[in-house]
Parts: sequence; structure tokens; C-alpha cells
Amino acid sequence: PQDAKIGRRVRSRSPIPSHIRDRPAVSVKSLSTAQGNKAMSAAKGASLRPPPGGALFIKAGVPLVLFTVMASYVVASAVEGKNKERDAVKGAVSKSERQARMEKEKDDMMEIITKSVSKGFDNTKRIERPEDILERRQREREERNRWCNRWGRWLVGKQ
Repeated sequence: PQDAKIGRRVRSRSPIPSHIRDRPAVSVKSLSTAQGNKAMSAAKGASLRPPPGGALFIKAGVPLVLFTVMASYVVASAVEGKNKERDAVKGAVSKSERQARMEKEKDDMMEIITKSVSKGFDNTKRIERPEDILERRQREREERNRWCNRWGRWLVGKQ
């Protein structure tokens, strides 16, 4: 169609492609049977032709590829989450490096403690108070410096 005032072609907004829309309308009844069959097959063939160039890939291929990639990502993340939950229930949760290091250190300390316990470590031994230590040392000094012990050391020659 042309705009009569300006003399330029007016662009149609019809969803029908221009190579099909601009064809002259042919009635199948006005044609003979052979011509009618030919016209019908031509009309079917025109509507079934793929778009030119890479337009078919853009229209059909890209959405298919995107759907496939996204579906595989969703399935992989779902399976991974399910595996994490199963491991958490079993108690085999993966640990961070810090947690693993702390657990190793704890195991080492427990090993040292079990070795010392097996040697006969007495955990009930009383820890002396500083006052008791001073008192004990004073008693030891008094024992050492008694007059009979001093004379004995003098006679033997030890000082």
C-alpha cells in the first residue's frame, strides 16, 4: 500500500510475512484440479519455509540451548543439596579448614593426655599453695641449720 499524499510505501504491521501477504489472492475453485493442487502446495510450502539465514537458530535454537543449560544447572544444584543434607544427617558434613585444624589439634592433645595417663599420672595430687611452699622451705632450712647438724658438717669439713 502507498500513501497517496506523499507517494511512499506505508509499512504494514500485519503479522503475516510480506512475501505471503503481497501475493494475489487466487481462488482454488477458479483453477483446474492440477492448478488447484499446485496452488495449495505452493501456499503450504510458503508458510512452512524457514526464516532466512540464522534467524531460525535465533528463534528456536537459542531458547532450546538456554533451557537445556539452565535445566542441567537446576538439577545439579538440587542433587548437590540433597547430598549435603544426607551427609549432614549421617554426620559426615564437610568441614572448613579451620574446623579440620582444630579437630586435629584436639586429637593430638587427647593422644598426649592418654599417654600421660597410661604412665601413671596422678590427677588427685594436691597443688600446694604459695604459703605452704614457703612454710615447707623454712622447715627444711631449720632442719639443715640445727646445731647438731652444723657441728657435724664442721667436723666433716663440708660447708
